[in-house]
Amino acid sequence: MSIDVTYADEVAIRDHYQRMIDAWGDAPAYAECFTPDADYIIANGMIERGWKEIVDGHQIIFGAWARDSRLVGVIDSIRFITTDVALLIAHGHIEYLDHRSSDGNKRTVYSLVAHRTGGRWLFAAYQNTPIGGR
Repeated sequence: MSIDVTYADEVAIRDHYQRMIDAWGDAPAYAECFTPDADYIIANGMIERGWKEIVDGHQIIFGAWARDSRLVGVIDSIRFITTDVALLIAHGHIEYLDHRSSDGNKRTVYSLVAHRTGGRWLFAAYQNTPIGGR
């Protein structure tokens, strides 16, 4: 089965991924990178469903352990399932900007489902897994 996607589709997904990375620290802007009904599974298995829960959960962490931090990430692969759905595998971690040590911070591998809706790409699902047994 051949899926008819263009280089522009991959570029648009990569740009949107970078937009998500850049929105880290701003809970509403971060949530807007996802579909309104997105499923967001964090490393401890908790599920945030939809924008409100993603905003609420991230406002908590941005005010606590993730304050003054930035998200660092790189896409490992993009696989188109259909012309409007793609699976991303990425690696990332959080760096602290206020001189707290990032050494104990877990590196993660995560998957994202990108969905083209209304002419633009958004993430419909996210799942995060720490790498290693720390």
